[in-house]
Amino acid sequence: MIKWLDIKETFRNRRFILFTLIFPLGWYIMIINISRVAKFFDVSNGALWFVVACVIGIAGNSIVTFSKKISETQQFYRLQSKTSHYAMKHWLLDQVVVQSVLNLSICAVNVLVGSLLKAITVNLSLLVLIILILGLGLYLSVIGFLIGILVDGDTISALSMPLSMGFGVLMIRWDTFMSGNGPLIESINFFQQFFPGYYLFDIVQKMMNHQRWEVSLGKYLLSLLLIIVVIALLFSWQQRKIKHLKTIYVDM
Repeated sequence: MIKWLDIKETFRNRRFILFTLIFPLGWYIMIINISRVAKFFDVSNGALWFVVACVIGIAGNSIVTFSKKISETQQFYRLQSKTSHYAMKHWLLDQVVVQSVLNLSICAVNVLVGSLLKAITVNLSLLVLIILILGLGLYLSVIGFLIGILVDGDTISALSMPLSMGFGVLMIRWDTFMSGNGPLIESINFFQQFFPGYYLFDIVQKMMNHQRWEVSLGKYLLSLLLIIVVIALLFSWQQRKIKHLKTIYVDM
């Protein structure tokens, strides 16, 4: 019941509607129309722009909306776990379901619009892309969860646009849209290789060119798992901090 209430409340959130639906959808429609007027639209571009629109929307949901919700509700659910049978692990599992449903709805809206504009074709390749995008969504949701735990809600609200755009841009591989790669793009590409978005766009390109993409898929999955290393390091740092505070308290 709690997860469905969460989903209903999120759909009423103006920040969710603006940053995850209206803004990326408006960009998607605009870029498709511009490319057709300028006569450089093709199937490959249509697939890439679909992925970009989904990633921007999902980044807004996972990094901004989700992190703010976690920041504002974590104390309540911690209390619930101590006073009821609703343990923290149940809350975390519910949040995985909620985020998956919300991210799927973002993809569904873009699929609907892309199909109406005849910019994408609904087929097995598109289904595979959506599954991979949802994997990226869970990855970003983990980051959003960590931000929600570490940062207060007011700060998240103040930084909502930079956070949303920053992570959205970070997950988009820019050399797929630019004909020339200068030192700046090459530097950005090197940094992006540590994140799954880099390999997601590699998979899209190879799919559209009918090339084998199994190696890129393996790298994509491996980059998703790197978030576990980050969580382990943060947990270790937090435990050391707690131990240090306890030592200071005992000494006093």
